Amino acid sequence: MKPLFAVLALCLCLPVCAAVPAAPGPELVAGGNDAEWTPLFTALAGQGGVRSTFTENRWFSVKKTPVVLRGELRHSDERGLSLHYTQPEEQVMLVDAKGLMLRDAKGRTRTMAADPRAPRMDAALLPVLRFDLPALLKLFTLRAVRDGDDWRLDFVPRTPELARHLSTLTVEGTGERVRRLEFRRSAKQRVEVLIEETQTGVTFTAEEKEKFFR
Repeated sequence: MKPLFAVLALCLCLPVCAAVPAAPGPELVAGGNDAEWTPLFTALAGQGGVRSTFTENRWFSVKKTPVVLRGELRHSDERGLSLHYTQPEEQVMLVDAKGLMLRDAKGRTRTMAADPRAPRMDAALLPVLRFDLPALLKLFTLRAVRDGDDWRLDFVPRTPELARHLSTLTVEGTGERVRRLEFRRSAKQRVEVLIEETQTGVTFTAEEKEKFFR
């Protein structure tokens, strides 16, 4: 009977675990159909500091199963995006206005400066997570669709420089929560980030700022 109970439990949780639309929606055009999306973008942009746990699945063309990583995500409009990987090994990846920084468990760092003339995939993440629509429409063609509380945004790079690193970025959510991000470089190479427990309106401690930002 356990499998049956498991199926029933899954059905009962469908409003929480609902599936987002499976295909991209129509293109979002400034001054046109963007007005119906303004409340969602405003709500997402106004969440303040965000702290989440996440699971990251990386697919490569040479492997049939993904490489799985787990960790904590922190986002601040002022300080950028910080991914603290805890499994399979500890590492911090920080994306901010200065560029990309990697810090290993021993505190050793590697940096890559931002280049506004040729933004990379990591730099494009900042306006996406800020839900800054004017900035996004400069970088991407944006398609949007919703089904009830579930929504999906698909970002396709406008510039050749960014397109070399990214084919499509998909952001999915329910209500005012981001649930999933997918970075697709090709049919066989993509990264999926599943957002789990999330806190919004977070004020990061001095210790967190020192350890996970710069």
